[in-house]
Amino acid sequence: MRRDRLKGLLLVFASALCWSFSGVLGKNVAWSGFSKAGVRSIVAVLIYALYRKSFKLKLSRSTIIGALGVALTSTLYMLALSFTTSANAIVLQYSMPLYVVLLGFVIFKIRPQLKELITMPLLLTGVALCCMGKGQGAQLPHQALGNALGLLSGLTFSLVFLASRMKGASPVEYTYLGNLLTLLWCAFVPFDENISFTRGAISSWLLVAVMGVSLGLGYLLLALGLKSASPTAAAILENLEPVLNPIWVFLFLGERPDLIGLAGCALVLLTVTAYSCLPDKTKTKRTEIT
Repeated sequence: MRRDRLKGLLLVFASALCWSFSGVLGKNVAWSGFSKAGVRSIVAVLIYALYRKSFKLKLSRSTIIGALGVALTSTLYMLALSFTTSANAIVLQYSMPLYVVLLGFVIFKIRPQLKELITMPLLLTGVALCCMGKGQGAQLPHQALGNALGLLSGLTFSLVFLASRMKGASPVEYTYLGNLLTLLWCAFVPFDENISFTRGAISSWLLVAVMGVSLGLGYLLLALGLKSASPTAAAILENLEPVLNPIWVFLFLGERPDLIGLAGCALVLLTVTAYSCLPDKTKTKRTEIT
């Protein structure tokens, strides 16, 4: 049993590691965020089809909601990378617990727990500091727009987690459908002035393909890891993604947030980690949304 649990944790760690390279890969490609999201999803879809041994869809309410969350989050993150620092783009996406709590209360009447009432104000403070900070080592003329897109990706990311709590939900199925929906952005490729089909542009196409491997493999590793790793341990390990992501970008591209932005990123990450570590105090079992 202990060996299975360790294997699960290693798979979750590998998932976070895979996803952490999306920032440095995305920043190295000058394409539009729509084009990058669309083309990288081709590879992700192929990975999922090979794993599922089928291209067929199994539609349900939870699959559609989860798929919309996956598709919109992927697109918004790629767009945010074009306008703000990689640190802000990924950390603001991880403001997701705030939206899970708000949507759960407003739509599904799930009352916030004490730990949520304590951590959410800290999370809001961290998000505010991220938005106040300025990027250094990169030209970011529209950083406010990038921060807004990052915040919006946190909202759509919450749909992915809310869908997992719905009756009959299958993360594998809605992640697969979400990447299929993201394929629609490939229609933007012929109109993207930054895309070239010459021999010299091969490196950009290869980088986007690697991004697709990072995306698809990361989701699969997470799904496999959750079979034996505890959700709390998995949530903590997944926080390595927003930590490692900006580190790779700084090491390879020299981009970094200023002190205010760094303080905001640190506060968001610490709050999300604390939120994951604190036990649930509800007496009932995990709420399932019907």
